[in-house]
Amino acid sequence: MDEELLVYEQDEVHTIPTSQDDLSVSGKLRIIEKRHGVVIEWRYSDDETSTDNEWAVINTAAVTFTHHNVSDSVEISSPRRTVRPISIELVDLRSYKICDNHSLVLIQRDGTTHPALAFHSGSVHCFVEVLLRYVAVKKSEKDGDLYLVSDKRQAAQDQELAAMNLVPSRYGMAGDGGGWSGGGPSGQWTSTHQRVMGFINNLKRDPYTTAAGALSKFYDTVLYSDVEGYVRENDGGEDEVAELFHSLNGFEDLEPGYELLTKKGTLNERPKVERLSPLTHDDFQQYVDDDGRIHDVTPLRDRIFRGGLHPNLRREVWCFLLNHNEWNATHIQREERRRSREDLYYTMKQQWRTVTPDQESRFSGFKERRSLIEKDVNRTDRNHPFYEGEHNLNVTALHDILMTYVMYNFDLGYVQGMSDLLAPILYVTQNEPIAFWCFVGYMDMVYRNFDMDQSGMKQQLKDMQQVVRLVDPELMSYLEIRDSANFYFCFRWLLVRFKRELNYANTLRLWEVLWTGRPCPNFHLLLAVALLDTEKNTIMENKFGFTEILKHINDISLRIDLDATLRKAEAIYKQIASSPNVPDGVRTVLGLPPQEPQQQHKSNKDEDASERRGSGSDEDVGSVNVTEGLGLVGVVSSMIGSAVRHLGGEDMMQASLEAVSGQQQEEGTSHQRRDAEAETEKRFETALSHQFV
Repeated sequence: MDEELLVYEQDEVHTIPTSQDDLSVSGKLRIIEKRHGVVIEWRYSDDETSTDNEWAVINTAAVTFTHHNVSDSVEISSPRRTVRPISIELVDLRSYKICDNHSLVLIQRDGTTHPALAFHSGSVHCFVEVLLRYVAVKKSEKDGDLYLVSDKRQAAQDQELAAMNLVPSRYGMAGDGGGWSGGGPSGQWTSTHQRVMGFINNLKRDPYTTAAGALSKFYDTVLYSDVEGYVRENDGGEDEVAELFHSLNGFEDLEPGYELLTKKGTLNERPKVERLSPLTHDDFQQYVDDDGRIHDVTPLRDRIFRGGLHPNLRREVWCFLLNHNEWNATHIQREERRRSREDLYYTMKQQWRTVTPDQESRFSGFKERRSLIEKDVNRTDRNHPFYEGEHNLNVTALHDILMTYVMYNFDLGYVQGMSDLLAPILYVTQNEPIAFWCFVGYMDMVYRNFDMDQSGMKQQLKDMQQVVRLVDPELMSYLEIRDSANFYFCFRWLLVRFKRELNYANTLRLWEVLWTGRPCPNFHLLLAVALLDTEKNTIMENKFGFTEILKHINDISLRIDLDATLRKAEAIYKQIASSPNVPDGVRTVLGLPPQEPQQQHKSNKDEDASERRGSGSDEDVGSVNVTEGLGLVGVVSSMIGSAVRHLGGEDMMQASLEAVSGQQQEEGTSHQRRDAEAETEKRFETALSHQFV
């Protein structure tokens, strides 16, 4: 066993519950010096002897009543909670967060994000003080809660470079202010000099790639942003160059590629949005007449969108939202429809139940779907009291509904993920036929999620690309550089409508909000954009790539603030809807009306002008015309062009280009295209395996 030296220990460090129904678990946080390095550990207090266990299983001894949908019996259940210990080698710690409630979140280099820890005794700052013996810490410029961790030797070299004052900072000399902290996580970091030096090193190492990439990004900024927004009152060349280097990020790592911190000039200011309390039974009755008809459907949908439903009202109103009941039907008409549909359900159920083994042996499609349903049902929400335990009648009902849906819609049949959509519906309705028809209504909304070729899911990811490019070009630029602009890490969010990211109570609330169709048909995409906006600083400041982003997105499940996310998503919608010159593609995705002809004409003119300016001709690259908003691009183009010619030599470049035949170029392009397609498919499969299966 390694020799160990305990340098820090704090008792009563609790996990923070993710919902009112969740429990806080107490443990010990330690920093230990081992032979192979320094390790941070947190373990459940009663699990001291089980250091090799990956999970600690805790019986909460709480009493929960489980209601079965087939009978009126009630069982007493003791829910359990699994707690994963934390063990991080210090070299793998990339950053940490100290939130407003003084909780601590540890983030690893591979994207692993651990649960938030609250200090019921002692202070998180004592932990940080001990941590600073081994690492340097820098406070993020963008996120006041985020602190970046670095090796002390590297931080010392950065400070030496800062002291040289090679490049003046926009906020003062580079040697002034903060930077990497050896004694505390405070101070502001001004890193213009690093970005400049990194950019120059990139030019020396690979001038052609660096120059071409830089130019493409700057012209992309002009094409997709409000050109006039780049013209400052003080349009001097020196100020533009200083602004440029402040906008470059990532060069200090000396990696090929960088992030462009683009300015947002196309959208109006994002408004603040407030939400309402859930709709109660008394509130709902105001929309219902004496015969049971609901006439004011539009304001009722709006009200449900604004606050959701009280739990006691869900069973009734979900039947309307999922088209099992008709809004304008009377009580008598709804009862007749219920009986008719119940009879039809049991007829279809009897069809698959009477299939003999001999028939099934020659009915491969049916056999495969039955097998898949049995596997999925046995692992769907089995930790929830409603579905836990052996021989649970609710699990049997879940299986029977899915098998009946195969008979109802054999073309679609069953695809993995459908059980996740059905389980909450059965839990709310607690009636097998009603749950089936509500599930049919939900599947009518999301059936494209389950296309065999995944075309429906891939289209949604492309739609997300358009929205993110408009709302946050800075994040979009970063994702493109990190080969993550495919948004495959959002696959699970969209497939099962965030069901695996939220606890049950929040899932039910979110779904009823989405079912209203307000404020637009694809509001779930804006929810995904809002979540990315929340995690943006963590992703970018930690310089996560595709694999790390995927890991981080998986780890934030069950820690999402649903109310804040709903407010942000609605605010993004209102921001886009109120802004002029929104691309038609985004308008189509969000169901917005087409632009007015005058606005469309102006947008087309701006786009044509941007295309002419970004054509790449020698005349365009060499010109500087501040009156057209191109002072920044002109300065950059001239600077990069001079550097490339000086470092690489124009004659060498020209000779190299002439040496390549047209056939070789075509073969190389084809080969690169095949490699890119193969890599894209590989990433897609990776996302599926990590996020869903």
